[in-house]
Amino acid sequence: MKDQSTIDKKNLALLKEVIQNVMPVNKLLGIEIQKLEKGYAEVRVPFQEKFVGDFQRGLWHGGILASVADTTGGLVALSMAKPGDQVNTVDMRIDYLHGAVEADVFGKAELVKSGKRIIVADVKLFQEHQDEPVVVARCAFSILRK
Repeated sequence: MKDQSTIDKKNLALLKEVIQNVMPVNKLLGIEIQKLEKGYAEVRVPFQEKFVGDFQRGLWHGGILASVADTTGGLVALSMAKPGDQVNTVDMRIDYLHGAVEADVFGKAELVKSGKRIIVADVKLFQEHQDEPVVVARCAFSILRK
């Protein structure tokens, strides 16, 4: 019998590769997965000038931040899935707490609940110069088990 933790590590490594290097929107954003384990994810998104939404103050566009939050939460949902399962965002509640300045954004997401049909994750996005997150979000994902 194979060691289950080894199988999970292989699947997580494959998931990381696909999310970073195959999904077009994630390639566009430049998402770098820093840590990925069952029920937890950390990402880094390097600042790009094209992410600015408020050009007068030099702040990230809220839609870009929402995409980063969705992807980071989605990593947690996918980490709970088995190969072949389908995972889709069904709801996301997001609070913008501070403007994100022209610097990298980091995301941390952790599992809240993994049910038969729904997976919920909490996400925080932050920048190194701030103690408080710039964004907090609660994401819900449907899961269609194979």
